[in-house]
Amino acid sequence: KNTSSIRRQLLSWILIPIIGLCVVTAIISYVIAIQIATEAYDAALLEGARELANRLHINNGQIVLDLPPSALALFKEDKIDKFYYVVLDDRAKLIGGDLEILPTVVRLYGLRVKGNSRFFNRKIDKTSLRIVCMPANIPEQPYRKATVYVAETTLKRQALINEILGAVIFPQLCFISSAALAVWFGVARGLAPLEPVRRAIASRTQWDLRPVKQLKTPVEIKPLVSAIDDLLIRLNEDIESQHRFVANAAHQLRTPLAGLKTHLELGLRATNKDELATVLKQVNRSVDNMTRLVNQLLSLAKLEPASAWLVRQAEIDLNPVIKEATSDLVPWAVDKDIDLGFEGCEEPAIISGDKSSIRELVTNLVDNAIRYTQPGGKVTVKLAINNDENKQKENVVDLSVEDNGPGIPESEKEKVLKDFIEC
Repeated sequence: KNTSSIRRQLLSWILIPIIGLCVVTAIISYVIAIQIATEAYDAALLEGARELANRLHINNGQIVLDLPPSALALFKEDKIDKFYYVVLDDRAKLIGGDLEILPTVVRLYGLRVKGNSRFFNRKIDKTSLRIVCMPANIPEQPYRKATVYVAETTLKRQALINEILGAVIFPQLCFISSAALAVWFGVARGLAPLEPVRRAIASRTQWDLRPVKQLKTPVEIKPLVSAIDDLLIRLNEDIESQHRFVANAAHQLRTPLAGLKTHLELGLRATNKDELATVLKQVNRSVDNMTRLVNQLLSLAKLEPASAWLVRQAEIDLNPVIKEATSDLVPWAVDKDIDLGFEGCEEPAIISGDKSSIRELVTNLVDNAIRYTQPGGKVTVKLAINNDENKQKENVVDLSVEDNGPGIPESEKEKVLKDFIEC
């Protein structure tokens, strides 16, 4: 079952790209936030390492760290993060510091870079640390070297990153929500002009096929309204075609049925076999006429404009089709003592059409000619190709049925092409 909705489709087409863009923006913002937090706090961490390096000097040939308790307390004072430090001499011997991070620092000792500071990310007891390693020179003996390590937990860094990320994501979430609401209510308002069209169609009966185009509709749905109007026009033509066929059939069948009823009444009053046989022959003739009439009416229904789309067009040669249709009527022509002949073409007479419809057309024409031609008369069916290059770009096939019957009276010729109901 198809449950597609324009509102849902628009929401998908608009919100999915927006959400995707917001996700990409959030990722980029997260990376930028990490870089900002890292640069800011790394600078402070490096400054702490420099302060420790400035307190190194030589005492009795040994490198010592002059860090009073008050200075140490000031160095480690922080309400959020925890600070650690370790100072090693040029032989990796501990000068001073926190033993908690000493194993980690010893492992980093071989990764230091001469003359440059270097930062590391490590974990101690599942706690993330940011560590700076800074080589230090001793002023009294410049050839003597020491390495200062300062580490801090990353709580403030992560808080700053989260704050920056939240400042970016919250407006984006508000934007996505606003866009969704705008699309939801905007589509409802945009589809409102369809409601008059729906009411106009729903309120009609099956006999009201007036066009819908007189309603004021937006430009976007005018093609839909035009398509509905075209459908109503075709439906009206189909209904008129059915009414016309029913009226034609009723008109044509009324007379044969009245005659058949008369013959049956005569048969009921017949007093001997000879009279009954005569009446039965007339009944049989009437039934034959009605059968022929019904077939013609069915052919008429098939050839109505509303049914024309059912006919399959094909390339056919008229010679065998017309010859076959004419041959089927030869027995009847012989019974009426009429000379029925067919004159075909030497070359194929190719046209585009429906074979059964053309055969029915020829049968009706020849049938009428035989019916209204006196005994001893002549009916000729001719097929010719008109290839006059001055008048036609393509060959034209001419079909004619000629007879020497009484013809149509001059006063009746105007009515020949009119609908027989109006006659």
